[in-house]
Amino acid sequence: MASAVASVAVCARVRRGCDAFDRARAFGVARASREDDGRDMDTAVTRGRDDDVDDDDVVPRRDRRAMLALVASATTVASMGADQSRASPVRSSTRAADRAPPTNAVRRAACGPGYASLRDASAYRGLATNDRRGKGVDGLIPAGEVGEEVEIARANAALAQCETPFEKYKQLVALQMTDESTFYRMLRSQTETLLPILYTPTVGEACVKFGTLVQRPMGLWVSSNDAGNVKQLIRNWPATDVKIAVITDGERILGLGDQGANGMGISAGKSMVYAACGVPPSALLPIQVDTGTNNQTLLDDPLYIGLKQKRDRTKAYDALLDEIVVAVRSRYGQKTIIHWEDFAPKNAFRVLRRFQQAPEVVTYNDDIQGTAAVTVSGLLASVRSLGGDVTQQRVLFFGAGQANIGAAELFVSALVQRGVSEEEAKKRVWLFDSKGLVVRSRASQLSEDKLAYAQDAPEESDLERVIELIKPTALVGAAAVPGKFNERVVKKMSKINDRPIIFALSNPTSQAECSAEQAYAWSDGRAIFASGTRFPPVTYRSRKFEPGFANNAFIFPPIALATIVTGTINVTPEMFLTAAEALAESVDDELFSVGAVYPPVDRIASSARVVAARVAHAVDPSISLEEWTDRVDQYVRKNDLFSSVS
Repeated sequence: MASAVASVAVCARVRRGCDAFDRARAFGVARASREDDGRDMDTAVTRGRDDDVDDDDVVPRRDRRAMLALVASATTVASMGADQSRASPVRSSTRAADRAPPTNAVRRAACGPGYASLRDASAYRGLATNDRRGKGVDGLIPAGEVGEEVEIARANAALAQCETPFEKYKQLVALQMTDESTFYRMLRSQTETLLPILYTPTVGEACVKFGTLVQRPMGLWVSSNDAGNVKQLIRNWPATDVKIAVITDGERILGLGDQGANGMGISAGKSMVYAACGVPPSALLPIQVDTGTNNQTLLDDPLYIGLKQKRDRTKAYDALLDEIVVAVRSRYGQKTIIHWEDFAPKNAFRVLRRFQQAPEVVTYNDDIQGTAAVTVSGLLASVRSLGGDVTQQRVLFFGAGQANIGAAELFVSALVQRGVSEEEAKKRVWLFDSKGLVVRSRASQLSEDKLAYAQDAPEESDLERVIELIKPTALVGAAAVPGKFNERVVKKMSKINDRPIIFALSNPTSQAECSAEQAYAWSDGRAIFASGTRFPPVTYRSRKFEPGFANNAFIFPPIALATIVTGTINVTPEMFLTAAEALAESVDDELFSVGAVYPPVDRIASSARVVAARVAHAVDPSISLEEWTDRVDQYVRKNDLFSSVS
């Protein structure tokens, strides 16, 4: 009897752990102390991750039968001799909770693997599921059997019922959480339609409203409270072969500022872009670092999901980032890519350089390096469309944050590569910050990054007068000051240049310096325009224009693919410059004829493979470009989990 009672106690502890995990899945962040439920929920999920754990389970599958045997044994013991049980001092000490009926998690396990598979997004195939009897799902889904194309049509029909982009975002995320196969098939076949919903610009609204979303595991949350325990958290993530960790602290989400823990939307969105371009979803780990927020609106919001505290600016912040990087590389390998995303400008440069200097950390910052590459690519393509000389261009960067400083650095590298001295190249780059033109007389007020591009010129804070002074051939905005490229500014650029290059790169649309329609109208149809958020086609005086879509999604996936297939441990500026040039060269005369300086979004996956091969060849030119092209294609094909329904 004593051993049977012990079995009851063990079963109860496991069952309470199941209860805790079930409640967490059902009620999101509204959960009590995990330890109070008899078993640390993190530990419950983590234990057995290497033993092939089902997401709905709390113990390894191979331990399921033992657990169910304990449940059965406990039930038998509970029904034997009620008087004897009450008389036993050991039994009388057992809590009432230990004698409770099996929880939902235990019931699901008792039902067999079929039910659990229907709750597993990576396994669920809807009515396209075949071999239903063998999989134990017959009777659990309707009898009608359809092909995968019908499941996609069903998902599209549901999407069509959504009235706003944000409603569509929620619908798509719900689909991802229940049926990964259909979700990723749709994403890869309908990239042009779905990317603006899952990524920019809608992801900005999703981050702002993240507290209204049902909290399911979109990625890994690491807060200040987890310091010292991050390795355990990383082990909670179910994937065993992560190649890329997309990490944000949410302090500068697009042009929307500090969104705190709501920034998970951007890490998840970037991961979806990677997946659309051929990186398997299981190789992607979105991470939200939560050390607080300085956004008082969020701190006052009862629906806010993060820590209700001001941001930690102490050394503990750096220590937490260190711990995350070490834990990720410890579990997934030293070549795991660390992708930094949407950190505040000052912090972004510091964090990037800090980890670039660390031994063999494979890392890049998309806001600095990815934005730089896509901007320079657009400039190179614009000049080529005009038949001009890149070395003769003068670029005014409106905004002197991480995006434009990164672009300035890479543009200088492009000029140097073409034979211009670095000193002369820097004279062709001008920065304009919140106080006006960045000049040497302001040296005491400038950061080191800005000072490198300070010019010998008078101080001036009026944009129109600055344009008149330096006569730029290209104007690049990334300051999130909506409407700053007004009619007077565009007309001034058009007076100086027959074909002015005007890029309004700030995201989302509400933060853009001007719209595509405004740029074409105010320049009398002569502007070469690109934006960070996609604008619809514009017809001006019977001519159709396709505004350029200067989105980092054209850059960071091929950089990652090249890094993975080459196995390099150094992600260099030269790789980003090669990516910029390869992307620019992919724009043909047909696209130039409608004003486009980037490929269309529906070619983003094929473009990623082409650019990745070029970057890989630059990393290791001893292998031919043709061979690198084959290797990139093989990697994508080998890891395409959604080419057929199993």
